[in-house]
Amino acid sequence: MFFNKYPHRANFTFAEEYPEPGQSLKIGDRTFEAVAEHYANGIIRLKVQNRKLWRENLCLAPVDLPGLDRTTSLDVKVKGRNGKTLLAFVPGGGFGVSGESHMFQFAIGDDAKFYGMGEKFFGQIELSGLRTKFWTTDVWSDFHFSQWLEHVADPPYFSTPYVVANIGGEWIGFLLHNPYPTFIETPGTDESRVFVEWQRTAPNLILGSEGGEPNLYIIPGPTLAEVTRKLQRLVGTVPLPPLWSLGYHQSRWEYGGDKDLMELDSKFNEHKIPCDGLWLDLDWMDGFRIFKTDSKQFPKGAADTAAKLAKSGRRIVPIIDPGVKSERGYKVYDHGIASDVFCRNVEGKPYIGMVWPGETVFPDFSLSRVRKWWAKYAKEFRLEGYGACWVDMNDPSTGPVDPTGMRFDCGRLPHEAHHNQYALGMQMATFDGFLQAKRNERPFILSRSGFIGSSRYAAIWTGDNMSSYHYLKMSIPTTIGMSLSGCPFNGPDCVGFGGDASEELFLDWIKAGFLFPFMRNHSIKDSRRQEPWAFSKKALGIARHYIQLRYKLLPYLYNLFIDQEERGDPILRPLIYHFEDPEFANASHSFLVGPSILQAPKVHEGNARFKVQLPEGKWFDARTGSWRQGTVQVVPEARETPFFIANGSIIPMQRGVPTSSKKDMRNVEIHVFACPGTSGQSTYEYRCDDGISYGYRRGKRSSLAVTLKWSGRSVEVTTQQTANGFGRIRPRLVFHGISNAKVNGFAVELTSTRVRLSGRMLSAVRVA
Repeated sequence: MFFNKYPHRANFTFAEEYPEPGQSLKIGDRTFEAVAEHYANGIIRLKVQNRKLWRENLCLAPVDLPGLDRTTSLDVKVKGRNGKTLLAFVPGGGFGVSGESHMFQFAIGDDAKFYGMGEKFFGQIELSGLRTKFWTTDVWSDFHFSQWLEHVADPPYFSTPYVVANIGGEWIGFLLHNPYPTFIETPGTDESRVFVEWQRTAPNLILGSEGGEPNLYIIPGPTLAEVTRKLQRLVGTVPLPPLWSLGYHQSRWEYGGDKDLMELDSKFNEHKIPCDGLWLDLDWMDGFRIFKTDSKQFPKGAADTAAKLAKSGRRIVPIIDPGVKSERGYKVYDHGIASDVFCRNVEGKPYIGMVWPGETVFPDFSLSRVRKWWAKYAKEFRLEGYGACWVDMNDPSTGPVDPTGMRFDCGRLPHEAHHNQYALGMQMATFDGFLQAKRNERPFILSRSGFIGSSRYAAIWTGDNMSSYHYLKMSIPTTIGMSLSGCPFNGPDCVGFGGDASEELFLDWIKAGFLFPFMRNHSIKDSRRQEPWAFSKKALGIARHYIQLRYKLLPYLYNLFIDQEERGDPILRPLIYHFEDPEFANASHSFLVGPSILQAPKVHEGNARFKVQLPEGKWFDARTGSWRQGTVQVVPEARETPFFIANGSIIPMQRGVPTSSKKDMRNVEIHVFACPGTSGQSTYEYRCDDGISYGYRRGKRSSLAVTLKWSGRSVEVTTQQTANGFGRIRPRLVFHGISNAKVNGFAVELTSTRVRLSGRMLSAVRVA
């Protein structure tokens, strides 16, 4: 597999005419069945079939399509609000084939800008003038270290062949629903990158695959938000995760078992730092044998340690790799051989790779019976006392052995047919096993690799990274790209996995990532320790504050995940998601957390000043308590991070300063931010439930409707509990920028209070 070479349009034969449905499409001497299926909400599916070339679509996770309206010729045109054509096939070059490969070419406006592409390490959110392939890799194994250390390594771990284009102020998303290796080429050229002609990309948008049935979804909409919601509903919104999974997590490749975990538990309690998950890398296993706990690490069993940690509200989260040690006498291997569950090589024998246990075999997750086999082991594993798991090395990583020798479906399908979705199959099986173990408990699984549909089963971390400003800076556009591409529950290894973090980098990364959808501090063995107490006393205090602030804002974060499940909005968003000002078209290092919070963290070494451009309107500066607009000049300070809240925001928070993992979602503070001298109104619905069960789907959820009207320094707030399934919500109102208030029609007495968000203590008032 060539990672950085791509099919060229000159080697394809293209259709000259596109007949109506029911008539065969001809390309050379070959015939195809080809239609454009038009669904509700404007979604279009371009489907081409030829059973001599391609089997039926092999994607493991189906898409959730709205109702079918009609079918038309493959040669579709997408028009905008004013009737102008936004998108059309390139004349004489719209759809073509080259052997088993296929290609779509679209004529698109010269002013088009491109976003998404899932997990890409390009370091920018706008993606014009790029060629890229979608093929999951084990980056540290598949690329030389000089490539990934400080440069772009492409393709990385997670594969999402999706791109969304802004064309004249309107938006169109393109999803290649095909597990084979796919590719996208966007028009538009940064001339500084063009030294020879072949570095110039095509003038048209190209999407295609090196195999597999052509299956392209076109998703138009007036805004990026609407297109993103449509995509998310198509591939599957994120099921509401357990509340504890949104907390802070501590990991290191050296933690082994009971002794290490109890020491960590004691340290977090001592330093009053909330932490929900303590993670184990490879050392918990007996000789790298998956599903087999090392009795030396857990002398009394994992359940005993789990029970002790539960007193502090913490869970054990161990790693699980797909590779099964090829060893007779090892239960999982023997049972797998007897059940014929392992991928085969071209000789019809179990395919052998070389990873942590040495010679290793791999379950064939493309088969439902194999996923059921794996799920039984996952169920037993969950019942041992482990609270969750992370599934790693599922790219799949095969060490120095060529993975293309691994075949699927009892050896009948080539490796490329399922390579990209190998991790998805593992996620599906593990999720099912965990659900069997605890029927009324939401599973939590973290995965390194994944594919279209992974959003239904697992959160994603963006793979092995380095403790460097290069990776800190790159983490923001990478997470934004994934958020726009149907995988919003994601985040990097905070502070970096490889190398030694300086104290400055440690603090900058904690401050940048404290509101990312997923937050795990993870490091490699033999590197500098990077637990919060591993640095100076000053650094410990700053890190503690931002971890505590994440917990204070958990009600806000949790409600964003509720919105994700119900509507499809991502948690972390680019500024253009809500503010389509051209100025923000490539704002790659500032971002929104939901609609109300804007972060623009320091992502460079040293104390050089930098500018933050705020969207239109007034923004509350969480560092100073002042109101800002326009351009803000930032002078870096260790205790602060640029953090702004939109005028008129209503933000639920936990009361006080959280010093443990305990979460009280019913006794909530409702913080109201209203700029003096302005007026307006806004609404917010706060929802809470037990944070762990599926009871909320059966009505066991409470909700509170909050309405705000403000003018000058006065506000009128109404609160109404609209659902009581989880009991009574007891809101305490806190006002920023306000001196007079009416609540539910009555004037209320206000008393002074103090709140620390970013930096100094701020003055506010609350209802007495």
